[in-house]
Amino acid sequence: MNNLRYCLLIITITIGFSGCRKFEQEKVVARAEPFVPTNLYPVERLPSYFNRVVFIPCYHEDNDSPVLNFIDDVFNQELSQERIFEIIRFSPSQMKKTFGIERVSSSGNLPENFLRKLESLTQSNGVLFVDIHSFRPYRPMSLGVRAKLVDIKSGEFMWAIDETFDAGHASVIMGSRVFQEESQVRALSAKTSGSVLQSPRIFAKYVASATFSTLPLR
Repeated sequence: MNNLRYCLLIITITIGFSGCRKFEQEKVVARAEPFVPTNLYPVERLPSYFNRVVFIPCYHEDNDSPVLNFIDDVFNQELSQERIFEIIRFSPSQMKKTFGIERVSSSGNLPENFLRKLESLTQSNGVLFVDIHSFRPYRPMSLGVRAKLVDIKSGEFMWAIDETFDAGHASVIMGSRVFQEESQVRALSAKTSGSVLQSPRIFAKYVASATFSTLPLR
Protein backbone atom coordinates (compact mmCIF):
# COMPACT_ATOMS: atom_id res chain seq x y z
CA MET A 1 0.00 0.00 0.00
CA ASN A 2 2.84 2.37 0.89
CA ASN A 3 4.48 1.65 -2.48
CA LEU A 4 1.24 2.51 -4.24
CA ARG A 5 0.95 5.81 -2.35
CA TYR A 6 4.56 6.62 -3.18
CA CYS A 7 3.99 5.94 -6.90
CA LEU A 8 0.87 8.10 -6.91
CA LEU A 9 2.77 10.90 -5.19
CA ILE A 10 5.56 10.76 -7.79
CA ILE A 11 3.03 10.82 -10.64
CA THR A 12 1.25 13.82 -9.09
CA ILE A 13 4.52 15.72 -8.65
CA THR A 14 5.58 14.92 -12.22
CA ILE A 15 2.26 16.12 -13.63
CA GLY A 16 2.51 19.24 -11.51
CA PHE A 17 5.99 20.05 -12.79
CA SER A 18 4.91 19.40 -16.40
CA GLY A 19 1.94 21.70 -15.97
CA CYS A 20 4.12 24.43 -14.48
CA ARG A 21 6.67 24.09 -17.27
CA LYS A 22 3.97 24.29 -19.94
CA PHE A 23 2.44 27.31 -18.21
CA GLU A 24 5.83 29.06 -18.14
CA GLN A 25 6.39 28.26 -21.82
CA GLU A 26 2.99 29.71 -22.70
CA LYS A 27 3.86 32.92 -20.84
CA VAL A 28 7.10 33.22 -22.82
CA VAL A 29 5.26 32.67 -26.11
CA ALA A 30 2.55 35.17 -25.17
CA ARG A 31 5.21 37.86 -24.69
CA ALA A 32 6.97 37.07 -27.97
CA GLU A 33 6.61 39.04 -31.17
CA PRO A 34 5.82 36.99 -34.31
CA PHE A 35 8.96 35.91 -36.14
CA VAL A 36 9.97 38.27 -38.96
CA PRO A 37 12.63 37.13 -41.45
CA THR A 38 15.63 39.44 -41.48
CA ASN A 39 18.31 37.52 -43.39
CA LEU A 40 17.20 38.72 -46.80
CA TYR A 41 17.97 40.98 -49.73
CA PRO A 42 15.19 42.68 -51.71
CA VAL A 43 15.35 45.34 -54.38
CA GLU A 44 13.26 48.38 -53.44
CA ARG A 45 10.63 47.58 -56.07
CA LEU A 46 10.36 45.08 -58.89
CA PRO A 47 10.63 46.61 -62.38
CA SER A 48 7.33 47.24 -64.14
CA TYR A 49 8.13 44.60 -66.77
CA PHE A 50 8.71 41.94 -64.11
CA ASN A 51 5.25 40.38 -64.24
CA ARG A 52 5.79 36.71 -65.12
CA VAL A 53 7.90 34.29 -63.04
CA VAL A 54 8.65 30.61 -63.57
CA PHE A 55 8.63 28.63 -60.33
CA ILE A 56 10.91 25.60 -60.61
CA PRO A 57 10.70 22.57 -58.26
CA CYS A 58 12.06 23.04 -54.75
CA TYR A 59 15.45 21.48 -54.09
CA HIS A 60 16.49 19.27 -51.17
CA GLU A 61 19.73 17.30 -51.10
CA ASP A 62 17.89 14.15 -50.00
CA ASN A 63 15.80 13.09 -52.99
CA ASP A 64 13.92 10.59 -50.80
CA SER A 65 12.94 13.11 -48.13
CA PRO A 66 9.18 13.18 -47.40
CA VAL A 67 9.30 16.99 -47.58
CA LEU A 68 9.49 16.69 -51.38
CA ASN A 69 6.08 15.00 -51.41
CA PHE A 70 4.31 18.27 -50.59
CA ILE A 71 6.71 21.21 -50.60
CA ASP A 72 6.23 22.21 -54.27
CA ASP A 73 2.43 22.39 -53.93
CA VAL A 74 2.58 24.26 -50.62
CA PHE A 75 5.06 26.89 -51.76
CA ASN A 76 3.28 27.39 -55.08
CA GLN A 77 -0.03 27.91 -53.28
CA GLU A 78 1.37 30.45 -50.82
CA LEU A 79 3.27 32.28 -53.58
CA SER A 80 0.00 32.60 -55.50
CA GLN A 81 -1.58 34.29 -52.47
CA GLU A 82 0.84 37.21 -52.82
CA ARG A 83 -0.53 38.11 -56.29
CA ILE A 84 2.60 40.05 -57.25
CA PHE A 85 3.17 38.42 -60.63
CA GLU A 86 1.87 35.62 -62.82
CA ILE A 87 3.37 32.27 -61.83
CA ILE A 88 4.37 29.66 -64.40
CA ARG A 89 4.95 26.38 -62.66
CA PHE A 90 7.64 24.10 -64.09
CA SER A 91 7.18 20.51 -62.90
CA PRO A 92 9.89 17.96 -62.04
CA SER A 93 8.93 15.98 -65.17
CA GLN A 94 9.36 19.10 -67.33
CA MET A 95 12.73 19.73 -65.70
CA LYS A 96 13.78 16.15 -66.39
CA LYS A 97 12.69 16.33 -70.02
CA THR A 98 14.34 19.71 -70.64
CA PHE A 99 17.49 19.56 -68.52
CA GLY A 100 17.92 15.90 -67.61
CA ILE A 101 17.46 16.60 -63.89
CA GLU A 102 14.31 17.08 -61.80
CA ARG A 103 15.59 19.66 -59.30
CA VAL A 104 18.45 22.15 -59.16
CA SER A 105 19.96 24.07 -56.26
CA SER A 106 20.22 27.84 -56.36
CA SER A 107 23.75 27.57 -55.00
CA GLY A 108 24.94 24.77 -57.30
CA ASN A 109 25.96 24.53 -60.94
CA LEU A 110 23.03 25.05 -63.28
CA PRO A 111 22.51 23.07 -66.49
CA GLU A 112 23.90 24.67 -69.64
CA ASN A 113 21.82 27.61 -70.94
CA PHE A 114 19.41 27.08 -68.05
CA LEU A 115 17.97 30.61 -67.86
CA ARG A 116 17.88 31.05 -71.63
CA LYS A 117 15.94 27.83 -72.15
CA LEU A 118 13.48 28.67 -69.36
CA GLU A 119 12.86 32.08 -70.89
CA SER A 120 12.28 30.56 -74.32
CA LEU A 121 9.86 27.94 -72.99
CA THR A 122 7.87 30.11 -70.57
CA GLN A 123 8.32 33.72 -71.80
CA SER A 124 9.01 34.63 -68.16
CA ASN A 125 10.83 37.66 -66.79
CA GLY A 126 12.15 35.87 -63.73
CA VAL A 127 12.83 32.49 -62.15
CA LEU A 128 12.25 31.54 -58.52
CA PHE A 129 14.60 29.07 -56.82
CA VAL A 130 13.70 27.52 -53.46
CA ASP A 131 16.16 25.30 -51.56
CA ILE A 132 15.08 23.40 -48.45
CA HIS A 133 18.38 23.21 -46.61
CA SER A 134 17.04 21.64 -43.40
CA PHE A 135 13.90 19.78 -42.36
CA ARG A 136 12.81 18.37 -38.99
CA PRO A 137 9.34 16.79 -39.19
CA TYR A 138 8.99 16.02 -35.47
CA ARG A 139 8.29 18.47 -32.65
CA PRO A 140 9.64 21.05 -32.39
CA MET A 141 9.44 21.18 -36.18
CA SER A 142 11.95 23.13 -38.21
CA LEU A 143 12.26 24.13 -41.85
CA GLY A 144 15.20 25.96 -43.39
CA VAL A 145 14.61 27.89 -46.64
CA ARG A 146 17.02 29.51 -49.06
CA ALA A 147 15.24 31.24 -51.95
CA LYS A 148 16.23 33.54 -54.80
CA LEU A 149 14.24 35.50 -57.35
CA VAL A 150 16.39 36.12 -60.42
CA ASP A 151 15.96 38.29 -63.51
CA ILE A 152 15.93 35.69 -66.25
CA LYS A 153 17.77 37.88 -68.78
CA SER A 154 20.47 39.49 -66.66
CA GLY A 155 20.81 36.95 -63.85
CA GLU A 156 20.49 39.81 -61.35
CA PHE A 157 18.98 39.07 -57.92
CA MET A 158 15.62 40.73 -57.35
CA TRP A 159 15.20 39.12 -53.93
CA ALA A 160 16.96 36.52 -51.79
CA ILE A 161 16.33 35.03 -48.36
CA ASP A 162 17.99 32.46 -46.11
CA GLU A 163 16.12 31.63 -42.91
CA THR A 164 15.46 28.70 -40.60
CA PHE A 165 12.01 28.57 -39.00
CA ASP A 166 12.43 26.61 -35.75
CA ALA A 167 9.30 25.94 -33.69
CA GLY A 168 11.52 25.61 -30.65
CA HIS A 169 11.63 29.43 -30.58
CA ALA A 170 8.79 31.44 -29.07
CA SER A 171 8.71 33.95 -31.92
CA VAL A 172 8.15 31.19 -34.49
CA ILE A 173 5.39 29.66 -32.36
CA MET A 174 3.69 33.06 -32.14
CA GLY A 175 4.14 33.66 -35.87
CA SER A 176 2.60 30.30 -36.71
CA ARG A 177 -0.38 31.04 -34.45
CA VAL A 178 -0.97 34.38 -36.12
CA PHE A 179 -0.75 32.68 -39.51
CA GLN A 180 -3.29 30.05 -38.47
CA GLU A 181 -5.74 32.66 -37.18
CA GLU A 182 -5.46 34.69 -40.38
CA SER A 183 -5.62 31.63 -42.64
CA GLN A 184 -8.61 29.78 -41.22
CA VAL A 185 -11.01 31.14 -43.80
CA ARG A 186 -8.97 30.04 -46.82
CA ALA A 187 -6.95 27.11 -45.48
CA LEU A 188 -7.73 25.81 -42.01
CA SER A 189 -10.72 24.92 -39.90
CA ALA A 190 -11.48 26.87 -36.76
CA LYS A 191 -11.26 23.53 -34.91
CA THR A 192 -7.64 22.88 -35.84
CA SER A 193 -6.06 24.62 -32.84
CA GLY A 194 -2.38 23.77 -32.66
CA SER A 195 -2.30 21.99 -36.03
CA VAL A 196 0.36 24.32 -37.48
CA LEU A 197 2.85 22.92 -34.97
CA GLN A 198 1.69 19.33 -35.40
CA SER A 199 1.59 18.93 -39.18
CA PRO A 200 4.76 19.31 -41.31
CA ARG A 201 2.64 20.27 -44.31
CA ILE A 202 0.75 23.05 -42.50
CA PHE A 203 3.93 24.25 -40.81
CA ALA A 204 5.43 24.48 -44.31
CA LYS A 205 2.46 26.65 -45.34
CA TYR A 206 3.29 29.05 -42.52
CA VAL A 207 6.97 29.07 -43.54
CA ALA A 208 6.13 29.69 -47.20
CA SER A 209 3.72 32.50 -46.30
CA ALA A 210 6.25 34.20 -44.02
CA THR A 211 8.99 33.77 -46.63
CA PHE A 212 7.03 35.20 -49.56
CA SER A 213 5.61 38.05 -47.48
CA THR A 214 9.08 39.62 -47.80
CA LEU A 215 8.98 39.76 -51.62
CA PRO A 216 9.27 43.28 -53.07
CA LEU A 217 6.22 44.73 -54.80
CA ARG A 218 6.05 46.05 -58.36
